[in-house]
Amino acid sequence: MEKQNQWLNWDAVAYQVLYKLRQVIFMGFNMLDMKQSNAQTVLWKLCSCKTSTVRDLAQSTGLSYATVGNILNDFVRSGEVMLGEMLSATGGRPSQFYSFNAEHAYVLALSARTRESKHSICASVGNLYGEVVWQTEQYFEDIQLMSFENMIDLALHTYPAISILSCSLPGVERDGVIIINDYTKLQGVSFIKHFQEKYHLPVIIENDVNAAVSGYGKNAETDSAIVGIYFPRYFSPGAGIIIDSKVVKGFCGFAGEISLSPIGVDWLSVDYEKPQEVGLAISRLISVFCGILNPRHVVLYGDFFTEAVKKMIMEGIPTEALRNIFPHIIYKDDLEFDIMTGLMTQAVSVYQSGLRRGELI
Repeated sequence: MEKQNQWLNWDAVAYQVLYKLRQVIFMGFNMLDMKQSNAQTVLWKLCSCKTSTVRDLAQSTGLSYATVGNILNDFVRSGEVMLGEMLSATGGRPSQFYSFNAEHAYVLALSARTRESKHSICASVGNLYGEVVWQTEQYFEDIQLMSFENMIDLALHTYPAISILSCSLPGVERDGVIIINDYTKLQGVSFIKHFQEKYHLPVIIENDVNAAVSGYGKNAETDSAIVGIYFPRYFSPGAGIIIDSKVVKGFCGFAGEISLSPIGVDWLSVDYEKPQEVGLAISRLISVFCGILNPRHVVLYGDFFTEAVKKMIMEGIPTEALRNIFPHIIYKDDLEFDIMTGLMTQAVSVYQSGLRRGELI
Protein backbone atom coordinates (compact mmCIF):
# COMPACT_ATOMS: atom_id res chain seq x y z
CA MET A 1 0.00 0.00 0.00
CA GLU A 2 2.84 2.37 0.88
CA LYS A 3 4.55 1.56 -2.44
CA GLN A 4 1.30 2.26 -4.32
CA ASN A 5 0.95 5.66 -2.61
CA GLN A 6 4.56 6.42 -3.61
CA TRP A 7 3.70 5.80 -7.27
CA LEU A 8 0.61 7.98 -6.98
CA ASN A 9 2.70 10.82 -5.55
CA TRP A 10 5.24 10.50 -8.36
CA ASP A 11 2.41 10.57 -10.92
CA ALA A 12 1.08 13.77 -9.38
CA VAL A 13 4.53 15.38 -9.43
CA ALA A 14 5.10 14.35 -13.06
CA TYR A 15 1.70 15.75 -14.03
CA GLN A 16 2.47 19.07 -12.35
CA VAL A 17 5.89 19.27 -14.05
CA LEU A 18 4.36 18.57 -17.47
CA TYR A 19 1.60 21.10 -16.85
CA LYS A 20 4.12 23.81 -15.89
CA LEU A 21 6.31 22.92 -18.88
CA ARG A 22 3.35 23.22 -21.22
CA GLN A 23 2.50 26.62 -19.74
CA VAL A 24 6.07 27.82 -20.29
CA ILE A 25 6.08 26.56 -23.89
CA PHE A 26 2.72 28.13 -24.69
CA MET A 27 3.76 31.37 -22.99
CA GLY A 28 6.90 31.37 -25.15
CA PHE A 29 4.85 30.92 -28.30
CA ASN A 30 2.43 33.66 -27.24
CA MET A 31 5.29 36.05 -26.48
CA LEU A 32 6.85 35.28 -29.87
CA ASP A 33 3.53 35.88 -31.63
CA MET A 34 3.07 39.15 -29.76
CA LYS A 35 6.61 40.28 -30.64
CA GLN A 36 6.06 39.50 -34.32
CA SER A 37 2.68 41.22 -34.28
CA ASN A 38 4.15 44.34 -32.68
CA ALA A 39 6.97 44.37 -35.22
CA GLN A 40 4.57 44.14 -38.16
CA THR A 41 2.39 46.89 -36.65
CA VAL A 42 5.36 49.26 -36.39
CA LEU A 43 6.72 48.38 -39.83
CA TRP A 44 3.47 48.94 -41.73
CA LYS A 45 2.63 52.04 -39.73
CA LEU A 46 6.00 53.43 -40.81
CA CYS A 47 5.20 52.32 -44.37
CA SER A 48 1.96 54.32 -44.32
CA CYS A 49 3.69 57.53 -43.24
CA LYS A 50 7.01 56.73 -45.04
CA THR A 51 9.12 58.63 -42.46
CA SER A 52 8.62 58.94 -38.72
CA THR A 53 10.24 58.99 -35.26
CA VAL A 54 10.12 56.59 -32.33
CA ARG A 55 7.94 59.06 -30.44
CA ASP A 56 5.35 59.42 -33.19
CA LEU A 57 5.23 55.68 -33.90
CA ALA A 58 4.82 54.91 -30.21
CA GLN A 59 1.92 57.35 -29.96
CA SER A 60 0.19 56.01 -33.08
CA THR A 61 0.64 52.30 -32.25
CA GLY A 62 0.16 52.46 -28.48
CA LEU A 63 3.45 50.65 -27.88
CA SER A 64 6.17 51.86 -25.52
CA TYR A 65 9.10 53.96 -26.72
CA ALA A 66 11.50 51.16 -25.78
CA THR A 67 9.53 48.53 -27.72
CA VAL A 68 9.27 50.69 -30.82
CA GLY A 69 12.96 51.64 -30.62
CA ASN A 70 14.07 48.00 -30.36
CA ILE A 71 11.82 47.00 -33.26
CA LEU A 72 13.15 49.79 -35.49
CA ASN A 73 16.74 48.85 -34.66
CA ASP A 74 16.04 45.27 -35.70
CA PHE A 75 14.53 46.45 -38.99
CA VAL A 76 17.50 48.76 -39.61
CA ARG A 77 19.78 45.75 -39.26
CA SER A 78 17.61 43.70 -41.68
CA GLY A 79 17.50 46.57 -44.19
CA GLU A 80 13.72 46.98 -44.10
CA VAL A 81 14.07 50.39 -42.43
CA MET A 82 16.68 53.08 -43.10
CA LEU A 83 18.06 55.70 -40.76
CA GLY A 84 17.03 59.19 -41.73
CA GLU A 85 18.14 62.62 -40.57
CA MET A 86 18.36 63.96 -37.02
CA LEU A 87 15.79 66.74 -36.95
CA SER A 88 13.94 68.83 -34.42
CA ALA A 89 10.37 69.86 -35.09
CA THR A 90 10.25 72.32 -32.16
CA GLY A 91 13.82 73.59 -32.03
CA GLY A 92 14.66 71.37 -29.06
CA ARG A 93 16.63 68.15 -28.89
CA PRO A 94 16.76 66.56 -32.37
CA SER A 95 15.04 63.23 -32.97
CA GLN A 96 16.19 60.34 -35.11
CA PHE A 97 13.98 59.90 -38.14
CA TYR A 98 13.41 56.47 -39.70
CA SER A 99 12.32 55.75 -43.28
CA PHE A 100 10.55 52.70 -44.65
CA ASN A 101 12.68 50.98 -47.30
CA ALA A 102 10.23 50.24 -50.10
CA GLU A 103 13.08 48.77 -52.18
CA HIS A 104 13.90 46.06 -49.63
CA ALA A 105 11.71 43.64 -51.60
CA TYR A 106 9.71 43.70 -54.80
CA VAL A 107 6.55 42.15 -56.21
CA LEU A 108 6.09 40.85 -59.75
CA ALA A 109 2.79 41.24 -61.61
CA LEU A 110 2.12 39.30 -64.82
CA SER A 111 -0.88 39.88 -67.06
CA ALA A 112 -1.71 37.55 -69.99
CA ARG A 113 -3.79 39.25 -72.67
CA THR A 114 -4.96 38.90 -76.27
CA ARG A 115 -5.17 42.14 -78.24
CA GLU A 116 -5.73 42.40 -81.98
CA SER A 117 -5.25 38.61 -82.30
CA LYS A 118 -1.83 38.82 -80.60
CA HIS A 119 -1.07 36.96 -77.37
CA SER A 120 1.14 38.79 -74.90
CA ILE A 121 2.29 38.82 -71.30
CA CYS A 122 2.97 42.15 -69.63
CA ALA A 123 5.34 42.04 -66.65
CA SER A 124 5.73 44.79 -64.05
CA VAL A 125 7.96 44.86 -61.00
CA GLY A 126 6.81 47.08 -58.16
CA ASN A 127 8.30 48.14 -54.84
CA LEU A 128 6.49 47.78 -51.53
CA TYR A 129 4.53 50.97 -52.21
CA GLY A 130 3.18 49.34 -55.36
CA GLU A 131 5.14 51.77 -57.53
CA VAL A 132 6.27 50.29 -60.85
CA VAL A 133 10.08 50.28 -61.16
CA TRP A 134 10.43 48.07 -64.26
CA GLN A 135 8.14 46.68 -66.93
CA THR A 136 8.26 44.85 -70.23
CA GLU A 137 5.94 43.01 -72.61
CA GLN A 138 6.54 40.02 -74.86
CA TYR A 139 4.39 38.37 -77.53
CA PHE A 140 3.90 34.63 -77.95
CA GLU A 141 2.43 32.26 -80.53
CA ASP A 142 0.35 30.81 -77.70
CA ILE A 143 0.27 31.30 -73.95
CA GLN A 144 1.50 28.34 -71.88
CA LEU A 145 3.43 27.74 -68.68
CA MET A 146 6.78 28.27 -70.40
CA SER A 147 5.61 31.71 -71.54
CA PHE A 148 5.27 32.79 -67.92
CA GLU A 149 8.58 31.16 -67.00
CA ASN A 150 10.37 33.24 -69.62
CA MET A 151 8.96 36.44 -68.12
CA ILE A 152 9.62 35.41 -64.51
CA ASP A 153 13.22 34.41 -65.26
CA LEU A 154 13.83 37.77 -66.92
CA ALA A 155 12.30 39.70 -64.02
CA LEU A 156 14.20 37.72 -61.35
CA HIS A 157 17.47 38.24 -63.20
CA THR A 158 16.84 42.00 -63.14
CA TYR A 159 15.33 42.15 -59.62
CA PRO A 160 16.49 39.14 -57.51
CA ALA A 161 14.67 40.51 -54.43
CA ILE A 162 11.22 39.73 -55.91
CA SER A 163 9.25 38.09 -53.08
CA ILE A 164 5.68 37.71 -54.39
CA LEU A 165 4.34 36.60 -57.76
CA SER A 166 0.88 37.85 -58.84
CA CYS A 167 -0.71 36.75 -62.14
CA SER A 168 -3.92 37.51 -64.03
CA LEU A 169 -5.51 35.21 -66.60
CA PRO A 170 -8.68 35.41 -68.72
CA GLY A 171 -10.62 32.54 -67.19
CA VAL A 172 -11.61 30.73 -64.01
CA GLU A 173 -9.39 29.01 -61.46
CA ARG A 174 -10.33 26.98 -58.44
CA ASP A 175 -7.90 25.97 -55.69
CA GLY A 176 -5.02 27.04 -57.90
CA VAL A 177 -6.11 24.89 -60.87
CA ILE A 178 -7.17 26.50 -64.18
CA ILE A 179 -10.72 25.31 -64.92
CA ILE A 180 -11.63 27.51 -67.89
CA ASN A 181 -9.25 29.69 -69.85
CA ASP A 182 -8.97 31.43 -73.19
CA TYR A 183 -5.62 29.67 -73.58
CA THR A 184 -6.35 25.97 -73.98
CA LYS A 185 -2.84 24.82 -73.00
CA LEU A 186 -3.41 26.22 -69.50
CA GLN A 187 -6.70 24.41 -68.85
CA GLY A 188 -6.42 21.78 -66.12
CA VAL A 189 -2.97 23.02 -65.10
CA SER A 190 -2.08 23.34 -61.38
CA PHE A 191 -0.85 26.88 -61.97
CA ILE A 192 -0.07 27.92 -58.40
CA LYS A 193 1.60 24.65 -57.42
CA HIS A 194 3.80 24.67 -60.53
CA PHE A 195 5.25 28.13 -59.92
CA GLN A 196 5.50 27.77 -56.15
CA GLU A 197 7.60 24.62 -56.55
CA LYS A 198 9.75 26.10 -59.33
CA TYR A 199 10.48 29.51 -57.80
CA HIS A 200 9.67 29.06 -54.08
CA LEU A 201 7.60 32.23 -54.11
CA PRO A 202 4.09 32.83 -52.80
CA VAL A 203 1.83 32.91 -55.89
CA ILE A 204 -1.46 34.77 -56.42
CA ILE A 205 -3.67 34.07 -59.42
CA GLU A 206 -6.60 36.28 -60.38
CA ASN A 207 -9.09 36.56 -63.20
CA ASP A 208 -8.10 39.49 -65.43
CA VAL A 209 -11.34 41.43 -65.02
CA ASN A 210 -11.41 40.79 -61.27
CA ALA A 211 -7.91 42.22 -61.10
CA ALA A 212 -8.94 45.23 -63.20
CA VAL A 213 -12.03 46.12 -61.19
CA SER A 214 -10.00 45.61 -58.01
CA GLY A 215 -7.44 48.09 -59.32
CA TYR A 216 -10.15 50.58 -60.31
CA GLY A 217 -11.85 50.20 -56.93
CA LYS A 218 -8.64 50.78 -54.96
CA ASN A 219 -9.57 54.43 -54.36
CA ALA A 220 -13.36 54.07 -54.55
CA GLU A 221 -15.79 54.43 -51.67
CA THR A 222 -15.51 51.45 -49.31
CA ASP A 223 -19.29 50.87 -49.36
CA SER A 224 -19.58 50.92 -53.14
CA ALA A 225 -20.86 48.20 -55.45
CA ILE A 226 -18.77 48.27 -58.62
CA VAL A 227 -19.00 46.17 -61.78
CA GLY A 228 -16.28 46.06 -64.42
CA ILE A 229 -17.03 44.51 -67.83
CA TYR A 230 -14.40 43.75 -70.44
CA PHE A 231 -15.28 43.27 -74.12
CA PRO A 232 -12.31 41.52 -75.84
CA ARG A 233 -14.26 41.04 -79.13
CA TYR A 234 -12.61 37.69 -79.91
CA PHE A 235 -13.95 36.04 -76.73
CA SER A 236 -17.11 36.44 -74.67
CA PRO A 237 -17.16 39.43 -72.28
CA GLY A 238 -16.20 38.93 -68.66
CA ALA A 239 -17.23 40.85 -65.57
CA GLY A 240 -15.65 41.56 -62.22
CA ILE A 241 -17.73 42.52 -59.17
CA ILE A 242 -16.73 44.41 -56.04
CA ILE A 243 -19.01 44.86 -53.04
CA ASP A 244 -17.71 46.71 -49.99
CA SER A 245 -14.13 46.62 -51.35
CA LYS A 246 -14.18 42.82 -51.76
CA VAL A 247 -14.09 40.94 -55.07
CA VAL A 248 -17.07 38.61 -55.42
CA LYS A 249 -16.04 35.32 -57.07
CA GLY A 250 -18.97 33.08 -56.22
CA PHE A 251 -19.02 29.47 -55.02
CA CYS A 252 -16.88 28.06 -57.86
CA GLY A 253 -15.29 31.25 -59.14
CA PHE A 254 -17.82 31.71 -61.97
CA ALA A 255 -19.27 35.04 -60.82
CA GLY A 256 -19.08 37.40 -63.79
CA GLU A 257 -19.01 34.72 -66.50
CA ILE A 258 -21.32 36.59 -68.89
CA SER A 259 -21.41 33.75 -71.42
CA LEU A 260 -23.57 31.84 -68.90
CA SER A 261 -26.17 34.64 -68.70
CA PRO A 262 -29.31 33.81 -70.74
CA ILE A 263 -30.05 37.32 -71.99
CA GLY A 264 -30.37 36.41 -75.66
CA VAL A 265 -27.06 37.88 -76.87
CA ASP A 266 -24.49 35.87 -78.82
CA TRP A 267 -21.44 37.92 -77.98
CA LEU A 268 -19.19 36.11 -80.46
CA SER A 269 -21.39 37.20 -83.36
CA VAL A 270 -22.03 40.78 -82.20
CA ASP A 271 -20.75 43.36 -84.70
CA TYR A 272 -18.83 45.83 -82.55
CA GLU A 273 -18.69 48.30 -85.43
CA LYS A 274 -22.48 48.76 -85.40
CA PRO A 275 -23.41 51.18 -82.58
CA GLN A 276 -27.07 50.16 -82.40
CA GLU A 277 -26.37 46.44 -82.25
CA VAL A 278 -23.59 46.53 -79.65
CA GLY A 279 -25.06 49.48 -77.71
CA LEU A 280 -28.43 47.81 -77.13
CA ALA A 281 -26.75 44.53 -76.15
CA ILE A 282 -24.57 46.27 -73.55
CA SER A 283 -27.54 48.24 -72.20
CA ARG A 284 -29.41 44.97 -71.70
CA LEU A 285 -26.41 43.48 -69.91
CA ILE A 286 -26.04 46.46 -67.57
CA SER A 287 -29.77 46.26 -66.81
CA VAL A 288 -29.29 42.69 -65.54
CA PHE A 289 -26.59 43.86 -63.13
CA CYS A 290 -28.86 46.72 -62.03
CA GLY A 291 -31.60 44.29 -61.04
CA ILE A 292 -29.26 41.93 -59.18
CA LEU A 293 -26.54 44.13 -57.66
CA ASN A 294 -27.67 47.74 -58.15
CA PRO A 295 -24.04 48.89 -58.69
CA ARG A 296 -22.97 52.47 -58.12
CA HIS A 297 -20.41 52.36 -60.94
CA VAL A 298 -20.02 50.24 -64.05
CA VAL A 299 -16.64 50.36 -65.77
CA LEU A 300 -16.77 49.34 -69.44
CA TYR A 301 -13.45 48.26 -70.97
CA GLY A 302 -13.23 48.17 -74.77
CA ASP A 303 -11.74 49.84 -77.84
CA PHE A 304 -15.02 50.57 -79.64
CA PHE A 305 -16.82 53.07 -77.38
CA THR A 306 -17.53 55.86 -79.81
CA GLU A 307 -20.00 58.60 -78.97
CA ALA A 308 -22.58 56.78 -81.10
CA VAL A 309 -22.15 53.57 -79.05
CA LYS A 310 -22.41 55.48 -75.76
CA LYS A 311 -25.60 57.15 -76.97
CA MET A 312 -27.18 53.80 -77.90
CA ILE A 313 -26.31 52.34 -74.48
CA MET A 314 -28.27 55.10 -72.76
CA GLU A 315 -31.14 54.92 -75.24
CA GLY A 316 -31.37 51.18 -74.74
CA ILE A 317 -32.42 51.40 -71.09
CA PRO A 318 -35.60 49.29 -71.20
CA THR A 319 -37.83 51.12 -68.70
CA GLU A 320 -38.15 54.59 -67.22
CA ALA A 321 -37.97 53.10 -63.70
CA LEU A 322 -34.57 51.62 -64.50
CA ARG A 323 -33.25 55.05 -65.45
CA ASN A 324 -33.52 56.08 -61.80
CA ILE A 325 -31.08 53.36 -60.68
CA PHE A 326 -28.90 53.11 -63.79
CA PRO A 327 -25.27 53.33 -62.62
CA HIS A 328 -22.66 55.89 -63.45
CA ILE A 329 -20.76 54.47 -66.44
CA ILE A 330 -17.02 54.89 -66.90
CA TYR A 331 -15.53 54.09 -70.31
CA LYS A 332 -11.94 52.90 -70.65
CA ASP A 333 -10.09 51.94 -73.82
CA ASP A 334 -7.95 49.34 -72.07
CA LEU A 335 -7.78 47.56 -68.71
CA GLU A 336 -4.03 46.91 -68.45
CA PHE A 337 -3.37 49.80 -66.06
CA ASP A 338 -6.19 48.74 -63.72
CA ILE A 339 -5.07 45.08 -63.90
CA MET A 340 -1.55 45.96 -62.86
CA THR A 341 -2.81 48.25 -60.09
CA GLY A 342 -5.00 45.44 -58.77
CA LEU A 343 -2.24 42.81 -58.97
CA MET A 344 0.29 45.10 -57.29
CA THR A 345 -2.15 45.94 -54.49
CA GLN A 346 -2.91 42.26 -53.85
CA ALA A 347 0.75 41.29 -53.92
CA VAL A 348 1.80 44.01 -51.45
CA SER A 349 -1.09 42.99 -49.19
CA VAL A 350 0.15 39.37 -49.21
CA TYR A 351 3.67 40.57 -48.38
CA GLN A 352 2.28 42.63 -45.50
CA SER A 353 0.50 39.56 -44.15
CA GLY A 354 3.92 38.06 -43.42
CA LEU A 355 4.53 35.79 -46.40
CA ARG A 356 8.01 36.03 -47.88
CA ARG A 357 10.25 34.36 -50.44
CA GLY A 358 10.49 30.62 -49.79
CA GLU A 359 7.11 30.48 -48.02
CA LEU A 360 4.03 28.99 -49.69
CA ILE A 361 0.37 30.05 -49.51
